[in-house]
This record gives sequence, structure tokens and C-alpha cells, in this order.
Amino acid sequence: MRRIVLFTGIVSVAAVIGGCGGGAGSDDPAAPSTAPPTDVWDAGAKAAPGVTRVGSPQACPMPFAFDIAAGWQPSPATAESRAGLAAACRVSTTDGDLRVWIGGDPGGTSRLALDQYLQGEGPTADPTYRDTGVGQGAGVELTYSKPGGEARGRAFALATPLRTIVVSVAADDPAAYRKVLAGYLLAKDSLTPVER
Repeated sequence: MRRIVLFTGIVSVAAVIGGCGGGAGSDDPAAPSTAPPTDVWDAGAKAAPGVTRVGSPQACPMPFAFDIAAGWQPSPATAESRAGLAAACRVSTTDGDLRVWIGGDPGGTSRLALDQYLQGEGPTADPTYRDTGVGQGAGVELTYSKPGGEARGRAFALATPLRTIVVSVAADDPAAYRKVLAGYLLAKDSLTPVER
């Protein structure tokens, strides 16, 4: 009799342990994922300190101006357009560059300007948009992945009643992209329309 009672107790304990282990296992579709989400916006990146300003008659004349960091050099853009956006300025450093695109259609939107920019960017994937502050105004920002293991692409846009601006950042690899991101964020934080 004692053997039967002991065996029954062992079976009961094993059943309880087994039930606890199977409640929220990896096969449970309702179980939350433990993998951290990818930070496509590089939330920890900070803007670099500004040392000079572009957008004046002396450095990339255009209807917008923004600060650039030490080591960045502005130069006039080559004649290039993307679906209604005209290249206006290139600001370069050893790790990459910022490119400025101006849309001249009154009444345009920031999102439309980014869509126009993306049309000329070649193969891209996973475009993600968000509303964001641009200088003292409200704009839209875009990030996307590029094929072949290259760095991500990123651009912001701001619309005024007269025109729109897109500023994009480019680098050859992920490490360089992380370095130039500080200069890009400086441009985004300091951008000011000169002509409204």
C-alpha cells in the first residue's frame, strides 16, 4: 500500500512540473519576443557642434541655411534633378556627405519631397517615415536600407509655402554612416528657411 501511494505522489509531482514548463514556451504564438527591435533611427546619435553656416551667397546660395560641423566642406552641386527636386549643394567630409535638394513647386509637402528623392536613389528597401522637428518647423524624415551590405540611407524634408528642401546623408559603409550622422543631425536641428 505504501508503494502505491508513493508512486502516485511521484506521478502527481511530475505532472505539475510538466504543466508549468509548457505554459509559455517558444512554441506559444502569444509569447512576447525577447529579440530587441532594430533601431533604424539610431536614437543614441547626437548632433555635432556647429562651426559655420551654409546657405549664404558665399557658401552654397539657396533659400535655406543650416550649420555644419568642423571638417565639413560645402561645394556647389552638379546639375542633377530627381522628379522635380534640383540638387543645390553638397557638404562633404572624409566619411561621407550631405546633399541638398530643392523643390520649386509651391504647395508641396515634406512627404512628397521625400518620395521624389527616393525615386532617384536606386534600389532600396524598407522605407520608414516619421514626423520630426526640422529647425523650428515640422518636417518629415525617411530612413531605408540599401542592398549589398551598405549603410542605411536617411533624409529629412521641410516644406514652406514657396518650396521644399530635402537633405540626405550618404556614406560608403555602416561605420562611416555612423560617423556622418552627427553632421546630418546638426543640419536637421539648425535648418532655417531664408526665403519664405
